Amino acid sequence: MQRSASRPGRSFAATLLLGALAAAVVASVVAFPDRAFQASLQGLTVWWKLVFPALLPFLILSELLVGFGVIHALGTLMTPLMRRVFGLSGFAGWALASGLVIGFPAGAKITADLREKQLITRREAERLAALSHVCSPIFLVGVVGAGFLHSARLGLALAVVHYAAALLTGVLLRVRRPGATRQGAANDAGSAMADGGLLAPPSRAADDADGASLIRQALRAMRAAYVRDGRAFGKLLGDAVVSSVQTLMLVGGYMMIFAVLAHVAASVRLTAAVGLLGRSLAGLLGAAEAVDASAWVQSALDVHLGSYALSQAGGLPPAALLALIGAALGWGGLSAHAQVAGLLHRTDVRYAPFLLARCVHAGLAFALTLLLARPLAPLWSGATPSLAPLGAAGRTGAGLTADAALAAAQAAAAYGWPLALALVTGALLLASLALHGLRRRSRGPRAE
Repeated sequence: MQRSASRPGRSFAATLLLGALAAAVVASVVAFPDRAFQASLQGLTVWWKLVFPALLPFLILSELLVGFGVIHALGTLMTPLMRRVFGLSGFAGWALASGLVIGFPAGAKITADLREKQLITRREAERLAALSHVCSPIFLVGVVGAGFLHSARLGLALAVVHYAAALLTGVLLRVRRPGATRQGAANDAGSAMADGGLLAPPSRAADDADGASLIRQALRAMRAAYVRDGRAFGKLLGDAVVSSVQTLMLVGGYMMIFAVLAHVAASVRLTAAVGLLGRSLAGLLGAAEAVDASAWVQSALDVHLGSYALSQAGGLPPAALLALIGAALGWGGLSAHAQVAGLLHRTDVRYAPFLLARCVHAGLAFALTLLLARPLAPLWSGATPSLAPLGAAGRTGAGLTADAALAAAQAAAAYGWPLALALVTGALLLASLALHGLRRRSRGPRAE
């Protein structure tokens, strides 16, 4: 679905923001050419050696699954779970599983594709983009835990809080004003079939069918979607490759731009403006010293640089340190925000709900870490460094971020993300079928 005409005020504000960002990048390159070059090179290295090879096969696979109708079958089978828990169409299950395994921005890419093909409503797409935007387990445990904090146990604790806060955010996003839900549903009704949509979202009839009927509905949906698409395998594969490469080029550009901005912000000491915030928060957390102001700026701009900078903060109790890192991971960084906004731009999905969800996710992650400090204490009480100290001479934070990310990527390749994606998708399918069976059993046999 193409983006509808936007409001003039919003378009003007977006133009001003993008213009200011472009001017800042140009000014930084002119004022600090060496630092800008090194920063962009580091961003390019992470994108080329980590993001591109990790996401390209997955994005191509996702495009093929949509073309062959497999996503439509999964959407029918996952309807009982997704509708009951999150109030979303069953198609959301694939985006959720992909986000949990691959990490961002995979969820946003799938959400944009589903909305563009009219498989979900705009309201569902806005909530799904927020719900599926999470960090991958490899990044949380391998990069942040083992790489930055020297302990995979700490990474596991962060992962528990991160995913719990994400699920709570998804549930909270379901709550709406009385009457707004029905009105919004009425406005969105039929949109999934408008403008040449491939197939309407699974209807509530899927909830009323028995197990065999549900599977038959899924097979019929897959067949109908494949016939409606009509592309041969060669054409479908070519379109999938072109679309995936274009998406990754967009992601790489954003990564390089925000890497330059983060380094320039530290170079010109713009971080002094947030020093007061760091000292105030340090007093509330009982820290011996304030977190360096540059860590706050880097956390706001990029999740990789920000989590590394926060992990090097001294004088913080373990719970407070993990709470700050968890909040940064929930926020995601403006670099990730720009990637999501760029992927959703071709649809009518708004950015404001995503921004709200990121703020809620960050706040919930911060609060949950402090509340669960005692239950999670065994995860960090006996933690020992699993990597050599990262403070080696001559190494920069960005360089260490790239090294840790590449090490985690090698671990992911060894274990295989396809297997993890299949396991998570299978678990969601089993949970959906189990919920469907329990619901039918509670209703009892229908009268003939």
